[in-house]
Amino acid sequence: MRYIENEGRLVTSASDLKAASECEFAWVRAIDARLGRIAQVVEPEDLTLERAARLGDRHEQRVLEQYLADDPDGVATIEQVWSGDAPALAEAVRLTNAALADPSVRIIYQAAFATPDFVGFADFLVRDESGRWLVQDTKLARRARVTALMQLAAYVQRLDDLGVERSDRVELLLGDGTTSSHLVDD
Repeated sequence: MRYIENEGRLVTSASDLKAASECEFAWVRAIDARLGRIAQVVEPEDLTLERAARLGDRHEQRVLEQYLADDPDGVATIEQVWSGDAPALAEAVRLTNAALADPSVRIIYQAAFATPDFVGFADFLVRDESGRWLVQDTKLARRARVTALMQLAAYVQRLDDLGVERSDRVELLLGDGTTSSHLVDD
């Protein structure tokens, strides 16, 4: 979540959906802190969480490496940017939109989406057998969680907003090597 003070505007992300659904009080408290209404809670360093994040990044990289090995010319990699860097974010969104429109691109890694009130980065967008875009996210978990599916739904909504043909399903690429597929309507 980012607060644009001169506009009095909050910009949320797919991760904020997860945080809000896990504990509404904590998320609203974080908003109050961001707005300067209360002191920000300084979380103690959590080495287990830090290690899980590193393992998650490695899992995501393994998936990317496999996609690159399978189709090196069909993968568009969008450079990861900080959502608060407006010029870099605008360029990442432009590159994402160009990749979505390019028929030679089969996979987009770190697709960037931005609206006035939302910013997010989809791990993977993959053209399905019908040429529609399928949203995929890597998770270390061994089963699907509602919060992860909410994140995927946010990216599906962005594709709909762009008028881009998208799949009627989403996928979680789980830490045990399995794929959990879900209908968007569900």
